[in-house]
Amino acid sequence: MAVLLGFAVLATDARAQQKPSELGQQIVGTWSLSEQWVEQDGKKVQRFGPHPKGIAIYDGSGRFATILLRTDLPKFASKNAMTGTADENKAIVQGSNATYGRWSVNEQDGSLISQIDGSTFPGWDGQSQRRTLSIQGDEMKMCVPGAQIGGTACAVWKRTK
Repeated sequence: MAVLLGFAVLATDARAQQKPSELGQQIVGTWSLSEQWVEQDGKKVQRFGPHPKGIAIYDGSGRFATILLRTDLPKFASKNAMTGTADENKAIVQGSNATYGRWSVNEQDGSLISQIDGSTFPGWDGQSQRRTLSIQGDEMKMCVPGAQIGGTACAVWKRTK
């Protein structure tokens, strides 16, 4: 009995000493989009334009939300989101993206695993995606194969202060 109690205490102590990875700690916070591009067929495509805007929020409990936008999205002439023209709607769909879900860091390779609960691109709903991840100071870069327009999408984010 004393041996089992000793193992229980050691197991509890080991769990208490486990800490999130350094990379996992570094990603927590709010980030502002500074660059985004898609590499396909040897070319870089700036889906969200040369000066995209966006936000990424990664919280300490493993939840995330991201929004990426072109800066030149059209205003709807009707001033009503439900009555946009075909061209206005197309520009919005092609020039914006939002996702939310759960995140974790793979300790073996330092990648980010995003479990997407919802997206403005419904084909991603329910997917688990692996992104390369690097953080240097207040700059975070991540890339994901299988971009919404094909190829590999990369984004550079700056930590907000």
